[in-house]
Amino acid sequence: MKCSICEEKIKKTEAYQGDAGTFYENKPLCETCYYEDEPCATVFYKRDDQPYIISHTRDETEGDFSVGWHSTDPWRGYYETKSDKYSLVNTAELLAYHESEKMLKDFDERIRELFDEHNIDYARVFARSSNIFYNNYDLYVKKRHELISSLLVAKAKSEVDYNNPKWYRNIVFDENALNKLSQLFPERQIKTDYDATRLIEELGDNALTELQTRLKENRNKKQERNGSAHGI
Repeated sequence: MKCSICEEKIKKTEAYQGDAGTFYENKPLCETCYYEDEPCATVFYKRDDQPYIISHTRDETEGDFSVGWHSTDPWRGYYETKSDKYSLVNTAELLAYHESEKMLKDFDERIRELFDEHNIDYARVFARSSNIFYNNYDLYVKKRHELISSLLVAKAKSEVDYNNPKWYRNIVFDENALNKLSQLFPERQIKTDYDATRLIEELGDNALTELQTRLKENRNKKQERNGSAHGI
C-alpha cells in the first residue's frame, strides 16, 4: 500500500485515512502526510483559543465546516468555506500591512463582545489563499441565531466605520487604476477593489477586449471634445 500523497510504502495496519469531507477522504496516508498537510482553514469557536484545523487530510471540526478551492487563474486562488450547521453572517479580507487592519481588529473584538453578551454560538474561520499576505475571515453563527446576529453585525460595523470605502481601496488595484476603471465603466459605480474585481470576474475572458474598447471610445471622445474646443 502507498501513501496517496508522497507515495511512500506503508503497512496496511499503519495507514491513516483522510477524514470525511476532505480531499483525501478514505484514501490511505502515511502518518506524516496525514498530520502535516498544510491547513486550508483554521476555525476558532467562540472564546476558545484552541485552533481547529481543516486541511486536505484532516477536519478537526468533525464536519461543522468544509473548504473548497476557488481558482481565480491557473496559478492563484483562495479557499472558500461553507457549513450546513452554521450560517455565514460576514466575510472580510485580511491583508497584512493594509490600513484596514486596525479597523478589522476592532470589529472582531466588538462583534465577539456583542455575541457573548447575547449568548450567540459563533465560530470564526480563517481561510488561506495563494497570496501569503491575504486571508479570508468568515464569521459564522448557529442557524437559530442568524437573524439577531445579522443585527449585531450591523451594529458592530457602524461602531468601527466598517463600511467606509477607504478601507477597501489599494488592495488589488492602486488608486489610479481604480479611478480609471470608474471612468471607463461609470454604470458600475466602482468605488472599491471589490467592485473592480467583481467587474473583471464577470467579464471573464472578454475583460481585455472590453477594456480596450472602452479605452478607445474614451480617447475618441477626448479627441472630439478637443476638436470642438478649437472650432474644428
